[in-house]
Amino acid sequence: MVKIGDIAKATGYSTTTVSKAFNNYTDISDKARNKIRKMAEEMGYVPNTQARGLVMKRSFTIGIILDEILGLGLQHPFFGGMVQAFREVVEEEGYSLVLISNNMGNTKSESFLTHCNQINVDAVFILCTDKEDKHIQELIHSKTPTVLFDAPDDFAHGVISDHYNGAIKAVEYLISLGHTKIGHIYGNELTFAGEQRKNGFYQAMKDHKLPVNEEHVQCGGYFDFKYGKQAMEEIISSGDLPTAIFIAGDIMALGAIQACYEHNIRIPDDISFIGFDNVKMLDWITPGLTTVAQDFNGLARSCCTILIDAIENKEIEHCQKTISTQLVVRDSCRSLL
Repeated sequence: MVKIGDIAKATGYSTTTVSKAFNNYTDISDKARNKIRKMAEEMGYVPNTQARGLVMKRSFTIGIILDEILGLGLQHPFFGGMVQAFREVVEEEGYSLVLISNNMGNTKSESFLTHCNQINVDAVFILCTDKEDKHIQELIHSKTPTVLFDAPDDFAHGVISDHYNGAIKAVEYLISLGHTKIGHIYGNELTFAGEQRKNGFYQAMKDHKLPVNEEHVQCGGYFDFKYGKQAMEEIISSGDLPTAIFIAGDIMALGAIQACYEHNIRIPDDISFIGFDNVKMLDWITPGLTTVAQDFNGLARSCCTILIDAIENKEIEHCQKTISTQLVVRDSCRSLL
């Protein structure tokens, strides 16, 4: 078995310096750290995380809470993509990831905080649709460092996507193609993303002095396929189709596409669609859905950086970071010019 002393001998550094390289100390150079880690990889060194934890008084484990109203968890493409991105970044930083639950034996018999304390996590990444849940609030107000994703709170660190400006980008892209009769399928306004994207839609229409037909604005629930389809059915039943629709979530957009298919409405020949999120499954649908992409890696990296900073200095002030979005043009929007 390769030991720290073996790596020290091979690199010419002291065992103290080698140890610091593995424990992310900042008082050694990047050159030394990179050389040591490269040699460790070549020699097949496996760090003793238990010993590392005892030295630094950490578990080197970050908890993740996925508490969303649909109950799909990792089956939902957006949440699955976000968790995967976060896992990759966390592991790069030398931490492992563990799922935190308060549902034991199909009953919410424990709090999230109790579970966190039982397994001794260093910090928690929270993905939820209801930040006001008493168990979420209990954890936020505890001594355990937390970061909330897409749910700004005055008492917690947070990272959000720029949903508002992303929505404006989507509508302005449709306008640039000559569309003036634009509808919107929005996510539930109890969610931060749903509210912000809907506000962005109305602001873009207002900025360009375009009227909004309220029959063409329908709720797609909690970004769900079923309710995206129902919302599109409502727009179709109005008897006066818009030429384009901004749909505030790719999964809702897939439901809307299904409704159009059942009514022999062609995309983009009869109506143009633009979504939001850029979930992985869009790689497999035809026509390709134009969408506003969230930066999964950038979001995950920001969340991870905040948590590690909070682990090392629990007295740091609460911070909120906003990550920009990007328009991804595919085949679902037709030019009217």
